[in-house]
Amino acid sequence: MGDDKFASQEPPPMGFASAPEYPQPGYPQPGHSWDSPHSRQPGYSGYPPAPQQGYPPQLGFPPPQGYPAQQGYNPQQGYPPQYYGSSTGYGGPPPPPLPHPTQQTVNVVVNGGWYSRNQKNKPQSNAVGGAALIFVSGGMNIAWSIGFHGTLFYATNKHTFLAWFIGGIIGSVLSCFLTNKVAKKHVLIFSATLVMIGGIVVASTKHNAAANMAGSYLDGIANGLVFAPFMALAGEVAVPYMRGLISASIEQMCFGLGIFVQIVYISAWMDETYPSKDSFSPEMVKGVLSAVYGLFAVIIGSLLCIESPVIMLATKNDEPGAIDALRRLQRPYTVTNETFEQLAEHKRYLAHNKNLSMGQSICQAIPTFIRLMFLRALNVLSITKFLPLTLAYSFMYWTELSGSWAWFCGFGLCRWMGNFIATFSMESAGRKKPTVVGLFVCGVLAFVIAGQYNLFNYNTGNGIMVLIIELFAGVAFTATSPYLAEAYPLGVKQHFIAFTFIAEMLVFIAIGLIDWGYSTGPNYFYAMGGLYIFGFVFVIFCLPETRRTNLREAQVKFSRFINTAF
Repeated sequence: MGDDKFASQEPPPMGFASAPEYPQPGYPQPGHSWDSPHSRQPGYSGYPPAPQQGYPPQLGFPPPQGYPAQQGYNPQQGYPPQYYGSSTGYGGPPPPPLPHPTQQTVNVVVNGGWYSRNQKNKPQSNAVGGAALIFVSGGMNIAWSIGFHGTLFYATNKHTFLAWFIGGIIGSVLSCFLTNKVAKKHVLIFSATLVMIGGIVVASTKHNAAANMAGSYLDGIANGLVFAPFMALAGEVAVPYMRGLISASIEQMCFGLGIFVQIVYISAWMDETYPSKDSFSPEMVKGVLSAVYGLFAVIIGSLLCIESPVIMLATKNDEPGAIDALRRLQRPYTVTNETFEQLAEHKRYLAHNKNLSMGQSICQAIPTFIRLMFLRALNVLSITKFLPLTLAYSFMYWTELSGSWAWFCGFGLCRWMGNFIATFSMESAGRKKPTVVGLFVCGVLAFVIAGQYNLFNYNTGNGIMVLIIELFAGVAFTATSPYLAEAYPLGVKQHFIAFTFIAEMLVFIAIGLIDWGYSTGPNYFYAMGGLYIFGFVFVIFCLPETRRTNLREAQVKFSRFINTAF
């Protein structure tokens, strides 16, 4: 047989010629019992397989343990020993099919700290940051209108100090006609340009009544134009756990910052310098600052403003555009699982609002409008001319007027600090609890001030209580910003936000027409205290808590007029 040239030739050994011969699996080896664990593997029939023709049986011996693989030789997986099983059709299971490749998704894991969350969602606040600068300019004009201005060397009347509020009404009415027809970026750039032009007009003229009134109108129109669309945008681009912080920081905190800046430089200016008609006036400084705010708002709006993905889905059904907007609203700028979850939630929000007709949306928005209009009107009561006049009236009998600038700066600082504290606790303490606490404290202090208004022995206490009222008023009304961003149905959201702002401006105008007097002052604080205590009870029973809820859930909560949960 060894000389038979027709016999099957013995296969060459695997590997190098010098390598030891290993027993080939699948063949009976001397000294091996077939009642072994290998016999119970799939494909074994219980009997030793017959040797294939042409392959003589080889003597088996245990392979050496830990024999290293030779360089250039890649042993097969599972070697030694290998098992090939039975051929197909002889009782062995077929090999499993290869799995189909699946689409890879990216999971971004972010630490749970405040800094990490803020950095991840920073593009959301940047998208509305241009409007924040316009609101800072608006806060400066509010402070100027309630009495924080320098010596005016021209004739004034009530119209001079109410022009900004009238301009705000005009801008809000115009914004109703632009809803979802003009891109919000274009509205922002146009409004910022108005602020810049108004600031240049005021800064380039000196003691000119017409120029100052024109600047007030332009700035008011700009604030009214951006208020409704960008409060709505803040609610739609922000994730639920950042919506309160973002909406409050761009509106209430920026208005408060503008009031504080105006009070600080006016108080310091008037305390250090003697007013001169030929010198650089404080109104010109206000114009320069407004022009700077407008310029930076144009730059930020052009580069960082992102349109609402909700509106993209609602008006154009542009799902790729909405996904791209959601991608750019979070860092890193990649499409993640969270992106698709937000897209799905926006679709549910749209579906919920599509089920509402226009009449149903208006009927659902009216009770919400009454609640928010009442809160915004109470907010106006804490920043009218009666409070700085009461502060001046309280200390003019027991301190020199030369030191009054510190009290006025404290007035502005307390207001802004209240906004600051409430803004950064919005997603931890919630919206309702700070509002309830602030209203109660302000209501009690207003009654105390009214009771001892003309008792000069208590004027020191009255001045301190005015500052405390400003602090807690800032705490109480900061939550109105996220409420505006999330409360109204989508179909009428921007219109009713504009109506709320118009109602607020009308309250400013109505109180601005009232003259201060020794008897009017205490009556004002009696009315203020009564309204605040009523608001305290009203908020407990009628205002919902919407912390960390999505827009759909917040809208459902506002659809119920009675809300006692905190």
